[in-house]
Amino acid sequence: MRRTKRTYSADTKAELLAACNAPGASIAAVANANSMNANVLHRWLKESSKSRQSIGMSMGTGATAVDMAGNSVPSFIAVPLLTTPAAPEEREIKVEVRKGSLVMTVAWPMSAASEFACWSAAILK
Repeated sequence: MRRTKRTYSADTKAELLAACNAPGASIAAVANANSMNANVLHRWLKESSKSRQSIGMSMGTGATAVDMAGNSVPSFIAVPLLTTPAAPEEREIKVEVRKGSLVMTVAWPMSAASEFACWSAAILK
């Protein structure tokens, strides 16, 4: 007796592939539940991933994905990078001391924090 090759519609293939890609799904279990060989599903999954890769590569940044609402969204968003690094901003330590109506403000560069610690310790003695 000669075996006949089964054919599956695109919708059926899509449903079976979605079932295989579900979290925790077993490809063998999906195949058994649909009276088919697991190797067929493995081949379809491989073909599906190859076609998605080639689509993404050939379309460059124009490839799309689908969000939870079913809307088509870009799967790659180009982010512009700075061509030259921004100059580091010099931070400083600022201390304001008040005694009666006298106010003294001291600004000290953060790069010399240890010297500020020695100076403030000597002042506060």
